[in-house]
Amino acid sequence: SGDREGCTRHDDGSVTTPKGFKEAYAKYVEGGWAGLTQHEDFGGQGLPHVLGFCFEEMMISSNHAFAMYPGLSAGAMAAISIDGTDEQKQKYLPKMVEGSWTGTMNLTEPHCGTDLGMLRTKAEPQDDGSYKISGTKIFISAGDHDLAENIIHLVLA
Repeated sequence: SGDREGCTRHDDGSVTTPKGFKEAYAKYVEGGWAGLTQHEDFGGQGLPHVLGFCFEEMMISSNHAFAMYPGLSAGAMAAISIDGTDEQKQKYLPKMVEGSWTGTMNLTEPHCGTDLGMLRTKAEPQDDGSYKISGTKIFISAGDHDLAENIIHLVLA
């Protein structure tokens, strides 16, 4: 349905995915597919990435629009796994691996397209450990939806 129906943005700002996506995502989570290749320390199955590639190919071939949600989450999990602090890994990865949280990566800016060397967005550290972000991002695929209880947004700044 994703190629015919698309997502719907409601007056209150909420977004619903096409018919069947929510049910399909629930089955995806129930089957443990989000953790197929993720590290066992965070609830994953720790299987070889070659199995993940095969599974991703089947998902993309069957419904590319749907496959973007788990695919973007996998990218966000990889970024956190590689560059996140231990505290960030403990906070975000278990929920993302189980599929109750999803993820995005906010990369592109209006003036630079795919040339990430031209980024202007800045992240300024604050005294409380948070960051004040300034700048503009576009094309935030899966930035809002009804599939999961929380969406983690990684911002390239």
